[in-house]
This record gives sequence, C-alpha cells and structure tokens, in this order.
Amino acid sequence: MQKTALLLILFLVMPAIDRYAETSGIKTHKNLAPDLYEVLHRLEDNTSEIRTLKTEFVQEKELAVFKEKIILNGMIFLQKPELFAWHIIEPLSYSMVIKGDTLSQWDENTKKTQKISLSKNPAFQVAISQMKDWFSGKYTSMTEDYDIIILKRKPVSLKFIPRKNTTAGNVIDSVTVIFRDDERYIHQIYIKEKSSNSTLLTFVNTQLNTPLEAAAWEVQPRVR
Repeated sequence: MQKTALLLILFLVMPAIDRYAETSGIKTHKNLAPDLYEVLHRLEDNTSEIRTLKTEFVQEKELAVFKEKIILNGMIFLQKPELFAWHIIEPLSYSMVIKGDTLSQWDENTKKTQKISLSKNPAFQVAISQMKDWFSGKYTSMTEDYDIIILKRKPVSLKFIPRKNTTAGNVIDSVTVIFRDDERYIHQIYIKEKSSNSTLLTFVNTQLNTPLEAAAWEVQPRVR
C-alpha cells in the first residue's frame, strides 16, 4: 500500500507523459466555452496568491475486489516554485519529497531512501510538473488533455474527463474536483477508474501562506 500515493499521482498526471517532448510555451484556449473559461481563470487567480501550502489529507481507496475501503492519512506541503512533499503517516509510512531537480522517496518496508534525477527522466519530470499544476491550481493547462464540465457553481465542482488519445483515458473514467467555498483551494478530489476502483482525497486543516517547518522536506517517518 505504500505505493498508493505515487499511483494516485501518476493517475493524475498521465496525460503529461504523452506529450513530454512538447515545449512549455503558453497555450491558447480559444475553444473553451465562455463560462468555463471564466470559472477556470477565476480559480487560477484565487490560487495564484498561494505561495505555501500545508494540509492534512484523508485518502479513501475503494477496490472492486475488496469490500472494505483502504484509508490513508497524511500531509502535503507545497512551497512555490520548487518544493513539494507528500507524506503518508497512517496506517503506514511513505514519503516523497521534491526539491528542485531531485525526487526522493522512502517507505517503511525497505527503510531506504531512493533518489531520482528529474532532468535525467524527462517524461517523469513533466509528469511531476503537471502534478504540481493540480495542487497549484493551473487548470487551464489541462484543457488539451481533459474535457471539463462544470457540475456545480457554489461551491465550484468540476469534472475532468480524459480524452481518448491520452494514456489516462485508458485507465481513468473521470476526475471530479470540489473546491472550498472561498475557492482558494481544493476540498476534495474524486478519481473514478475504468476498472471500477475509485479514490477520494479529502483535504482538511488546510493552511495557506504560512511558514513551513524544515522537517516538511525531510524524507523520513512523520508522526502527528
């Protein structure tokens, strides 16, 4: 189960792997419906003010072959532009920390730290970049890989449906993102897979633009 967090991230960023060789220039969005364009840009404006993020999360994974949910608890830290950390605390320990070009991960089974150079793995580098887009609120960049539907306006709820020509389209049915009432950050992410498995990620006790402790960027077991 210590790989569950990484699998979740890869599900979110798979479309990026399909186009890792593309340039990172600004894309136009002329084909977006005016109301969707307005909502996405409003969300981006709200989240653009976020410089640091500290949030707890509860991850509920439902597998078609099991009756009971797999529930993981942990913390996510973000400090723009180059620091990101994902720590699972319960019922197991797993950490992934990104500092600039280096991704480090640790799990309780091996009790070893593995380091990956992103510059030497271009596809993975772009995937990680798009993962940060999800958590940083850069949603218009995803319009080439997903069809986006507005499900609800208060609070804003969006459904991202991967297009058929993307890798994500082979494994994901949809990703639903529900925002907080103030639209400054995400409240929940729900991933429905084509295999009938699903993942619900709920963010709790979210703190924006607060100082982050140095321990957030250490790849080691964390305790509450």
